[in-house]
Formats: sequence, structure tokens, C-alpha cells
Amino acid sequence: MASIITGLFRSQNQSADISKDIENAGFHDSNYIMYLHKRPISKEVKTSIWRSFFNDKTQLEDDSLVISVKVKTEEEQEKISKIFQNNHVVHQNYFENVKFKNAKSLAFLKKLASIRAKAAVYSSPEIRHRSSAVGMSSEVSFGKG
Repeated sequence: MASIITGLFRSQNQSADISKDIENAGFHDSNYIMYLHKRPISKEVKTSIWRSFFNDKTQLEDDSLVISVKVKTEEEQEKISKIFQNNHVVHQNYFENVKFKNAKSLAFLKKLASIRAKAAVYSSPEIRHRSSAVGMSSEVSFGKG
């Protein structure tokens, strides 16, 4: 089973350059998916969703681009990571053992990213509370004795 690398880019205007780079690296157009928006989603909504998923201060543009690429080897993974970095990826995810047909659904990948983000949040340690004493106790000393 293949793995998927997903990258978030600032603008859909980058799509032609990124697809050219991916294909020049030896990947066929059947090995990657570009998720393009037919109708614009406001910058505020995208940024709010992004910040809730990844807990960072990234400001997204109105027409951000998401690309998923199927990789089978570490060498392919490194090639795609380098292409993404050269094209100024905002954020990158690596999903192991994901069927490529499942990656065709952006909602599926968002769900995986959400689950991963939630799993990264550790449960807080147990907090022990002491009951407060009223007034001062005899153990308090003032000055040197």
C-alpha cells in the first residue's frame, strides 16, 4: 500500500509550476491530485480552520492549493518533499498506508489531519490540590530566630 504526501500552498496560481516539477521528477499525472476550489472560500474561514487544526499563526490566502502525491519509496518521498519545499509549501503531511483512492477525498485527508492533531495533544498531568489553611500556622517564623 502506498503512502500520501499532502502539501498546502498559498495560491492556486502555483499549480502549473508544481505539477510541472512533479512530472519532471518522474511522477505521472495519475500519481497526484490537486484540490482546486470552484468557488472561493473566504480567507477568514480558511485561516480559522487551519489554526484550529495545526495550532499556528499561518495566514492563508483566499485561493490556497492542496496537492496530494502517492509515494511508494523513501526516495520518492524525498523527491516530493524537496519539490514542495522549493515551491514554498506552507504545511506538509505524510500519511502512511493510505489508499490513493481514499486520498481523492479532501474531506478524508482533513479527517486524518484532525485525528493526528488531536492525538498530538497530550493529556494534562494529574493536579493535586491542597486545602488551604485559615490564617498562619505555628510553622511560620519571622526573621532569624
